Amino acid sequence: MKRCCYVSVALVLLLFTGGFIFVWPLVAGKVYAGVTVEGVAMSGLTIDEVKNLLCLWRDEQATQQPFSVYYGEKVFPLAPQTVDYDVDVDATADEVMRWGRKGSLFERVQYICQAELRGHSVSLRSHYSEQKLENLIENWRESIDKAPRNAGFSILHGGMIHEETGHKLETSSLKTLIVQALNQSSGPKTLALPVTPLYPELTTGELAQTGLKELLATFTTTFNADDRNRSMNIGIAANKINGHIIYAHETFSFNDAVGPRDKEHGFKEAMEIVDNAYVPGIGGGICQVSSTLYNVALLANLSIVERYNHSKPLGYVGLGRDATVAYGTLDFKFTNDFPFPVMIVAEVQDNELCIGLFGTTKPTSETVKIVTENQQVISPAIVRKQDNALLLGETELDKQGKPGYEVTTVRVVEQDGSTIKREIIATDKYLPENTVVKFGTKMPDFSLKSTY
Repeated sequence: MKRCCYVSVALVLLLFTGGFIFVWPLVAGKVYAGVTVEGVAMSGLTIDEVKNLLCLWRDEQATQQPFSVYYGEKVFPLAPQTVDYDVDVDATADEVMRWGRKGSLFERVQYICQAELRGHSVSLRSHYSEQKLENLIENWRESIDKAPRNAGFSILHGGMIHEETGHKLETSSLKTLIVQALNQSSGPKTLALPVTPLYPELTTGELAQTGLKELLATFTTTFNADDRNRSMNIGIAANKINGHIIYAHETFSFNDAVGPRDKEHGFKEAMEIVDNAYVPGIGGGICQVSSTLYNVALLANLSIVERYNHSKPLGYVGLGRDATVAYGTLDFKFTNDFPFPVMIVAEVQDNELCIGLFGTTKPTSETVKIVTENQQVISPAIVRKQDNALLLGETELDKQGKPGYEVTTVRVVEQDGSTIKREIIATDKYLPENTVVKFGTKMPDFSLKSTY
């Protein structure tokens, strides 16, 4: 009887003690045992003490410690303040205090026991400028990204060019990795950037086995090297088609080879022609690559499958010699009519874009000429525009128009001085730019002025 009494008393004391352990932090408003923030113990602290500790850590470490990211020998410093990084003290403290205080009574007891037995780490809450961080990541990507280069030939320098491995900065999860590193309470503030190697599709050994060696046709255009974004777009597009092998009777698609024109693939914003006007767009300059390649295909006497002209004349090629492209809508395609494969070689040097086609055998005694015929000038229309700043009857030239053209492009193939083939390639129309004249609508002031 006495033994049962003792057991009952012990159970009551145990339940009272356990209940006191669970209930006391709740009543006292303190953090439960085992709860940490980035490895720093918070148990037994009030919410104000938690906030004071977080503020102290933020002011002395989180926002002040130097931070850097790196890839190989490239190191990029990242001061937390450059991305407006700061610890969200209130949100972190609230999360700490909520542990063991949410859910049913049974769930709360489970959470409390879990923290005391195995510990519970609360992630540091922070905020930063996503735009500023994205701008930094874009700068790093520009410095790191390098497209792979296939083995090929050099038209400008001669000889064979060895393949090169490229690399790509993986940006999809990079922001999360950087914030996690910034939130660390201890350890070196560095982060190895996630970079993926990109391997070329054609090696020098594989190129030698193709038997390609003869230059079939080449064409060169120039551009303004000071226009950095446009120059970069030309270089990227040229690299994507460089080393591309087109087998006998296969059709080449420029859009398939170059792919999407977006920032993710390295393309920049530059001026391009849309609806007969120059506007900024991602990938401006790519049409110079497609137009240069178009002339190579013409001079190599290959069949043009798909091609569109621009809406206005261009400076880098003559009338009827351009090929505009737009990913997903307008493509440039040609077919390899030779019984052997041909390879595209595209090189950029200074302000020159040089593209050529190499084959295994060079056709002898045939020459190809591209001529334009039946060129007609389309006069610009005059458009009148009201202007309430000009007096009635006054006019002013707002924009000088430019003529448009219609032209027929012909490919002439000659052998031993005689024409053996004459082919109309296309008849193209380039729209004129209207002349805009402003005319006044403002009434003159006829009020009489006093002479007294």
